[in-house]
Amino acid sequence: MPIKSLPLLAIYGDLDRARDIMRAWQPLDQLSPDTAEIVVKAIAEGIARGRRHGLEMGQCHLAA
Repeated sequence: MPIKSLPLLAIYGDLDRARDIMRAWQPLDQLSPDTAEIVVKAIAEGIARGRRHGLEMGQCHLAA
């Protein structure tokens, strides 16, 4: 699965949070550094998408 660049809403805090999440999952400790970075970026992308979804829901609520 190709990892795209992080969405605009992904901020450095997302990457830090993603690294914290990954460190909490002990089975992932055995990944190579390159693979671990891919996992971190995927987690950060999920965080950013969740934020974007929440913003869209909030905008719809305000428009109603």
